[in-house]
Amino acid sequence: MKLIPALLCSVLMTFLTAPTQAQQDDGPHARYVNQGIEARWLCEGKLIQKNYTTAIGSTIDPVCAFPASIVIDENSSVYTVSTKYQAKKIAALSDIHGQYGSLKTLLQAHGIIGQDLNWTFGDGHLVIAGDIVDRGPQVTDALWLLYRLDAQAKAKGGRLHVLLGNHETMIMANDLRYVNEKYVNVARELGVSYPELFGADTVLGRWLRSKPVIVQINDSLFMHAGLHPDYLKLKLSIKEVNQQFSSSLGLAKSDIKKQVHLSFLYGSLGPIWYRGYFKTPQLPSDELDQLLRQLEVKRIVVGHTTMSGILSHYQGKIFSIDSDIKSGKSGEILLIENDIWRRGTLQGEKLAIPENTASTIFDN
Repeated sequence: MKLIPALLCSVLMTFLTAPTQAQQDDGPHARYVNQGIEARWLCEGKLIQKNYTTAIGSTIDPVCAFPASIVIDENSSVYTVSTKYQAKKIAALSDIHGQYGSLKTLLQAHGIIGQDLNWTFGDGHLVIAGDIVDRGPQVTDALWLLYRLDAQAKAKGGRLHVLLGNHETMIMANDLRYVNEKYVNVARELGVSYPELFGADTVLGRWLRSKPVIVQINDSLFMHAGLHPDYLKLKLSIKEVNQQFSSSLGLAKSDIKKQVHLSFLYGSLGPIWYRGYFKTPQLPSDELDQLLRQLEVKRIVVGHTTMSGILSHYQGKIFSIDSDIKSGKSGEILLIENDIWRRGTLQGEKLAIPENTASTIFDN
């Protein structure tokens, strides 16, 4: 008889954690066909397709899943040449991992978007420091929200900086270890492989391929993971690092390892994988100081290594902004205005950023 309560509990937990139909819905998945666009959705298990005879300027209205209209903006898919920017106000977060709800809540709570999902941050700069994809159940929604904001920010004098993380590059290289099961099903129903959903012939795929890995805003560098001082031996500028990644996206690991620069950049000491600011043995302070001097910046802002919240390290020379958004239960956003650095919560609070003095690293 004791098995009955346990069985009921198991059934209840299955019910509570099972994806809702709204989470199973997905789309649009839009690709360029001749001069137009083919857009497809999965709505309540049914495939819906709409065709648009022209691509540039076409408006894809919502059918299910992502709830807002999408204007196809070719300018947002042009490779980013600039690497240095000036901004009076900056917001930054990372490692969204398909948690569209947490992304939307943080952006709305801190005046970056409105209830209609449109840009309200004026001339501010928003940085997404990689890993939008994988793990979570609403990757497509998160990407389309950011795609729309890219064009809207520029129109208002602001800027959205989407930086590539290790998970974006993994998908392009057909490394699918962390893909949410929902998207395995979506790809199968659409009759394509998962990487093909983000191929170079798709709107989102072309957009992602236009994005850099590192940008400088004011006196800070933003990237997904970090840089080891051995980067300096490559004698590559930040612009050249971005170009190296742009030209190599989709290459097989074996081809990357054959090239000295790419082997380092895609490796454990490069900007999409490095964890040495946080994990033993930590990078010595004098080596970090040398790196910052050579890069001519005061600090580096990174995601990738999950913490309990946004934290300062090395007396403010490193800021970590992977605040466990991927769990779908927590998350913070970095806010910088008038050189005051704060962390914003899901509830809209603006709090001081603590210096990390203990091991607060979560499992990655």
